[in-house]
Amino acid sequence: MLNKFRRLLTYLKNVILLAALWPAAALLRRTNRGYRHLWLVSERGIDARDNGYWFYRYLRKQRPEVNACYVIDADSPDYAKVAQLGPTVKKGSIRHYLMYLAADRLVSSHVQPAAPDLMIYYHLRRVGIRPRGKQAFLQHGIIKDDMQWMRYPRLKVDFFASGGKMEYDYLASEFGFPEGVVRYTGLCRFDNLMRGKRQTNQILVMPTWRGSQYPQGEKFVETAFYRHFQSLLESPELLRLLEANDLKLIFYPHIELQKELGRFHSPSERIVLADWRDYDVQTLLMECCVLITDYSSVFFDVGYMEKPVIYYQFDKEEFRKFHYQEGYFSYEQHGFGPVVETEDALLEALRRCAGNGFHMEKEYLDRLEAFFPMRDENNCERTYQILSKLGD
Repeated sequence: MLNKFRRLLTYLKNVILLAALWPAAALLRRTNRGYRHLWLVSERGIDARDNGYWFYRYLRKQRPEVNACYVIDADSPDYAKVAQLGPTVKKGSIRHYLMYLAADRLVSSHVQPAAPDLMIYYHLRRVGIRPRGKQAFLQHGIIKDDMQWMRYPRLKVDFFASGGKMEYDYLASEFGFPEGVVRYTGLCRFDNLMRGKRQTNQILVMPTWRGSQYPQGEKFVETAFYRHFQSLLESPELLRLLEANDLKLIFYPHIELQKELGRFHSPSERIVLADWRDYDVQTLLMECCVLITDYSSVFFDVGYMEKPVIYYQFDKEEFRKFHYQEGYFSYEQHGFGPVVETEDALLEALRRCAGNGFHMEKEYLDRLEAFFPMRDENNCERTYQILSKLGD
């Protein structure tokens, strides 16, 4: 009850701030160059590692005439690399509110784009309270599941980026957005994957989260997730495989599970338990020789670079209980690698992959080409061209 009351107060605070600051934002838009024709870009407000960052970098490098500003806290580990590109604004500051109300374009990898509070403004938009600027959703990752809360009219945006042709067909036909909102541009971060792809002797293990209702804290160690991945990390067979092939393994759980990272342990220096503050996801993806994941859409990024993928899915029914329901994508029919359910099968698939020189097999290359008929370094450019014409 107390939490609901606090949430209500937060909603009221934001509505009051919007009403109070709207006239000032309109004035600044006319009189202050920093607010005129503004493109406000963001991710969560605490990071710069995703499509928002790469689009902002593109604007500063390739379209310096665009008045662009990035939303990020000064204590973020990513602040310095953004600040050296151009203007920033602190998330939740009065200046952020003013820019949010004044901007012509609001651009983000998350919903609602560039808002002071993403979920509050998601709900405010649903009831008709919205900023004046066009809202562009760059996406956080390719959609493969049935995400009801992203369907129109629950989610209202002016541009919805799609990263792959199969995904685009699903979004355009099933999500109900007005014609022209969903566009197949590719994801902005894919540009850098193509330019900077490289390979080291690193195996990347990157499982996704299980939803907000999944057991946390002390109860987390009783979950199938913890038991299976902890067993893998201390597997003698895995350690022998790493030694025999001079490999390193990076274990990087989804950011929503990073708070549980300290509960895992490993007996080997060849295994790294990676904290999100110290490791950039895109760098890990570019450096890995193979990805092991369960259901994370990050495998699309690895596939984009023609690197092999192994899906370790030991809890299919439980995963769907806590997470999104299955959509158009079948791992068995459309996936970019084998699907395994046991640790023994996972290690066998990994041995086979090592024996193949960590190359993607033809069966999976064919699936990759079908999903990504457009695979290049022009995703930011396509996105810019569409956003520059929004409302014309």
